[in-house]
Amino acid sequence: MTYGRVPTTSAVYFCFGHSLSKKGRNLVILVTYFDPFGGDTVNVSQEVATRLPQRDYIVSAELKTSKRDVEQQIPELIAKVRPDAILGLGQAEGRVVPTLERVGINLIDSRIEDNRHEQYHDELVVPDGPPAYFSTLPVRQIVETVHQHGLPIELSLSAGAFMCNQALYLMRHSARDIPAGFLHLPLLPSQAASRRHVASMGLTDQISVVSIVLDTIWL
Repeated sequence: MTYGRVPTTSAVYFCFGHSLSKKGRNLVILVTYFDPFGGDTVNVSQEVATRLPQRDYIVSAELKTSKRDVEQQIPELIAKVRPDAILGLGQAEGRVVPTLERVGINLIDSRIEDNRHEQYHDELVVPDGPPAYFSTLPVRQIVETVHQHGLPIELSLSAGAFMCNQALYLMRHSARDIPAGFLHLPLLPSQAASRRHVASMGLTDQISVVSIVLDTIWL
């Protein structure tokens, strides 16, 4: 897989392969993922995003698991990349299958510190912002299509109140006129091995799910 890099405060890579167009114009999907956090050395969203099949319409960007970084990175990425759609990826320990989020709320209330060793309670993602933003991805069509390929995915009504929720809210707040949403991913088997009674899903299947989601965004 060949990558090209764009200067930014985030790690951003172009993944070259087949193109996607609409009305004669090449389209770009921004795919974000997070670095490891909470003492882990692996983040499943990073493992999946950096191994997606080659597509030249995908721009992948790493977000730092930090409130201060995320609130800077997302508007910056949207301004630089000017995407036609956004899919955020994040890790959710305890989720049994990939879950497509319906809504991001204007709240940060974290049970653990972020990667700047900061912890927030009852903070707004955007002061004076609306209470919530709904995903603008075709979520039911995506779920149906993934199921047709024999893979699991579910809808979720809560993205939590940590960085993944913050990312979803900011994506919708900063890019209101394009499809944007968020997909939580379960742990990998290698991550679950050191935990008790935690669900996991193999990397290959998770890559397949994300690939189908990306291909279904404009249905």
